[in-house]
Amino acid sequence: MNPLKVLFANQKGGVGKTTTCRELSICIASKGKRILVVDLDPQANLSKSLIEPLSKGLYEALLGNEFELKEVTLRQDSVQESNLYLLSGNKKLAGLEKSFIGDVDAYLKLKDLFATDCFQQFDYIFIDSPPTLSLLTLNGLVCADYLIIPMNPSLYSLQGTNDLLETISKVKKSFNPDLSIAGVIINAFDSVPTITREIKAEINEAFGSKVFSTSISKSIKIEKAIESKKGIGEFNSKLADEINIIADELIERLGGNYDKEIKR
Repeated sequence: MNPLKVLFANQKGGVGKTTTCRELSICIASKGKRILVVDLDPQANLSKSLIEPLSKGLYEALLGNEFELKEVTLRQDSVQESNLYLLSGNKKLAGLEKSFIGDVDAYLKLKDLFATDCFQQFDYIFIDSPPTLSLLTLNGLVCADYLIIPMNPSLYSLQGTNDLLETISKVKKSFNPDLSIAGVIINAFDSVPTITREIKAEINEAFGSKVFSTSISKSIKIEKAIESKKGIGEFNSKLADEINIIADELIERLGGNYDKEIKR
């Protein structure tokens, strides 16, 4: 099995990148897909939202330290989802750029890691990147098959994607010609203010069919899910329905056929 690697990226902070990666990982795992979610962010908010801190994780893996996959990824004690695994992040990741100074293949570390046998057991590897265009994010872009761009319907949302799109173009040209944008997901959408509807229309005009058909509504329930270390699907809400619809659409966009019975 060669897992599809999906990077969630946007160098603009506060766009719901981590929560989108989190909720889609949990939801798609509940549909029978085996998912490894990777926390590439030194802030490790994704990891903290799922489990208590682990002593080993992505930092150790990227440095080539020997480890058992079950040591750092198995997360069946939280979210109650046996198909979901975590390769956790921590603040030590911030020092990786210094560790790789002078290393000619510094941008290939993540790609080389996921090429090893122990990572071939997954259907998907979902990667949450830092809100910067750092070496860590570039590693994600170089190894990814697909890119998801979460966006907020805010005044500077479109402007904030220009640098990312330029970086994507450079990565495709030099390191990863097969990288594709799987789509744009609009987060924290409130249909009441006129300005948010107008900005959503601008995002749709700019990205066309790349925009997912369903937006994620603004809701405090996502915070409740994170606090309880559960998926939003365990809460009966409009937001849970939206995540489920987007998860199904993402699977289709990634070209995966899955059991329709599991979908329920």
